[in-house]
Amino acid sequence: MRRFGTCTAVALAALLGGVAGAQEMLEYAEADGTVKTAPVDRVNKEDEKDFSARILVGGRPRRLDIPSRRVVSFRRGDADAENQWSKRLATGRRLFSTGQLATQATPPVPGAEETFEKISYSMEKGLPGEEAEYQALPWHNEYALFYLIETRYQMGLQGDKTKFAQALASVEEFRARSAKKPPATIDWDVPAEKGTTRKAKVYCWGDSRLLPHVLLLEARILAAQGEKDKALAAFDAVIERAKKPESPPTLLTEAFVAKAEFEAAGQPSEQQEGIFRAAGSTLSGLARTQPDEYGKQVVTRAANRSLLRGADLLRESAEQQKVTWDTPLARYQQLQAGEGQKDPAVRLGAQAGIGACLVEKGQGETAYKALLPVVVGGEAEPERTALSLYYIGRAAKLFGDEIDRQGGKGDMLRAESERWWSDLKARYPTSRWAEKAK
Repeated sequence: MRRFGTCTAVALAALLGGVAGAQEMLEYAEADGTVKTAPVDRVNKEDEKDFSARILVGGRPRRLDIPSRRVVSFRRGDADAENQWSKRLATGRRLFSTGQLATQATPPVPGAEETFEKISYSMEKGLPGEEAEYQALPWHNEYALFYLIETRYQMGLQGDKTKFAQALASVEEFRARSAKKPPATIDWDVPAEKGTTRKAKVYCWGDSRLLPHVLLLEARILAAQGEKDKALAAFDAVIERAKKPESPPTLLTEAFVAKAEFEAAGQPSEQQEGIFRAAGSTLSGLARTQPDEYGKQVVTRAANRSLLRGADLLRESAEQQKVTWDTPLARYQQLQAGEGQKDPAVRLGAQAGIGACLVEKGQGETAYKALLPVVVGGEAEPERTALSLYYIGRAAKLFGDEIDRQGGKGDMLRAESERWWSDLKARYPTSRWAEKAK
């Protein structure tokens, strides 16, 4: 059991999911913000409003009924399931997680895209007595189509731009098959041989917990295509949907951050800072309207990260000599005195930023004292730790020189500087901070 400490689903990596294990695992939140994880034995209900399942607690079955907004993470597909379609979902997720997205031509080996596409349209019933093993259910189609959209989006990001259009077509299909109170099946153009299509019946699943996440994917795809007006409209539509009290707070934060990233791309650092500060301020206000402590924690954390990201952008402007180092220093100090008092990650991030700015201003001793708790504590994010190791190396040299000027001996601090940089290069060899530590 833990308190909600990270936006488990806010990053795209969380959105795309991980490797399927031997059993479907559910991460969910209590109303007070406590986050728990449990194996799922059976799903009873899963729509935008409600989630019901039989979970295992200490090996014993227990019924869980929660609002869907408190589902932090749940992906279906079980490598050890009796049903072959559940196994195939797990296979597709494994292929996705290892980067095997496209089908290999020689020898022919299906990739994640082909695997999910086949499951999306299967209506196999199985022979009498074998239904449990061979029957494809609507939820198999639902999750497979969701995974297919994710896969095609990723393939588009990797260079095959035609996959963006295919992913958007799959989004429209997901909408149609998620209509509330739909017929059991509808006619659809499904893939056939050699890139053709054919008319066939496909399952509908109705009200879907996944639909809001599909709509956020749609906005991301439009953004990746450079469709600015359409992408912003799509982000705004998801944000308005996510403001409803029954919506997941992670959806709200992911949409806000993704929109800010899109708006900020290509802009000068100072303008980017304004975009992220505005997003953080808006999220801070929305956090107060959340119906439970869990939502307040999720949205507040995202708000604080946006504000910290803005300060980091001011630091980048100072690196580019577009503003003085006093500008980001003042912003980091504001965050440390404000949001950092309740959010340890913001406190550490602001402290690392303060130390960096002080080094650039030539203040070795005060920079060293600011950075030391960050690098010793081991609680900062990897990028923040790498930055801190780089700057504490510089701070130690400056501090040693300051001691020399005061009549002391700063040799030990200068030697310590080399140790900090050796640690940086060993732990984060591909970081830009390791490259600078020469």
